[in-house]
Amino acid sequence: MIEKSKTVILAFLVLASLLQSYMLLFSSPRPAPTNQAEYVQTDPIGTQTTAAELIFPELIVLHTGKTTHTAVYPNHLHYKEIMKMLKGRTFDNFRRISTLQPNVDWEEVRSKMAGVEVRFQRGGVPFSILKTVFQLRGDVPLDTEGVSRIWIYVNRDAEEVRTFFQTDYNLYEARADLNNKNIEQMVGFGELLVSYHYKDDFYLPDLPLEVPRYKIAINEMPVDQLQKTLFVDPRNTRNFRNKDGSDTYYTDGKRGLQVKPDQQWMSYTDPIPVVDARNDVRENLNAAVQFINQHGGWNGSFMTKAITPSQLIGRQQFTFRQYYDSFPIIGDGSESFGLIRIVLQNRVVASYERSLAMLDNSRVTRSLVTIEGGKALDDMVNAFVRKNLIVAITPAYQPVLRDKTMELNPVWAVELRDGTYEYLK
Repeated sequence: MIEKSKTVILAFLVLASLLQSYMLLFSSPRPAPTNQAEYVQTDPIGTQTTAAELIFPELIVLHTGKTTHTAVYPNHLHYKEIMKMLKGRTFDNFRRISTLQPNVDWEEVRSKMAGVEVRFQRGGVPFSILKTVFQLRGDVPLDTEGVSRIWIYVNRDAEEVRTFFQTDYNLYEARADLNNKNIEQMVGFGELLVSYHYKDDFYLPDLPLEVPRYKIAINEMPVDQLQKTLFVDPRNTRNFRNKDGSDTYYTDGKRGLQVKPDQQWMSYTDPIPVVDARNDVRENLNAAVQFINQHGGWNGSFMTKAITPSQLIGRQQFTFRQYYDSFPIIGDGSESFGLIRIVLQNRVVASYERSLAMLDNSRVTRSLVTIEGGKALDDMVNAFVRKNLIVAITPAYQPVLRDKTMELNPVWAVELRDGTYEYLK
């Protein structure tokens, strides 16, 4: 009898335990999963692009071999034709030339040999990135230096085409599948263009240049859309203003977004730890472009203006500058219209800042103005106080915001060694 009672009690306890487990499993409150439908789906803010489309020369100089030169700028018809030809050719058999005895007289090449000089931005473009633009074959040099110039000319003594890739520290000769006729065709594009003269490592026009001036309506990038793309769950972000109420800050406790309405500028930070891991400059650039594609887009033509190929360990910064027609948009200061800066480490974004203003190309007015050339321009360069610090001279657009319209005024601008710009006056 006692044994029967124990059996009944044991069975009751087992059933009670099962019932309790069932109640805990199906009746206890549980956190609801995130409903994807609760997120606001946003359309892309700007256009998308690839890293290869952001790499192009600042200037292509055509040498006639008769001490005269012409120059073509990005988006010019002849510039496009020359780039199309060069992109269709292969470059291989790279070999380093001694910088102590290079056996190349550049003054003679520039003045007496027909050829093409392709000029990239200060600091140059690493070889691995240049391979996305041109067909570089075989063993190419390492990414610890950037190509600042490519020289392609006809050696008049041997009637052969010679090709050199020049960096800040080294010179590499390569073989290109180009012949004399190809060089003659490219140089011929400059026959009807304004001639240029060589001065202190720069090429300046002999005559004034006629350049378009633009007035373009602008729109502002919607901050709420940016917030939704930059934070994992925008519902968990909070915002506050600084004391004078001018800037707005958004944070989810880790990431931060600062918006400056007066400057139409934003800064985003994600404090990733710094580790001693080796960077791959090409992978970082691709990651930077993909991130920007998804977080604001490009809204125009941009050039990868600053690449740090020697930054193999730690964080790496890329700067992108907007172009309009053939010339860069160069504003005052580091937070000006047309700039995008991004910092990464091993393909992970640590900071991202950019202008919030977007040009509305459906509302544009255009007029022609003339900027200096010849002796007037030479005098402006000579009068520049920090002339010894100039690394580049270029026509540019100075952006001036008036109400809801951006004026792009043609000017001559100089780039200095520290990466800053000033206007020639």
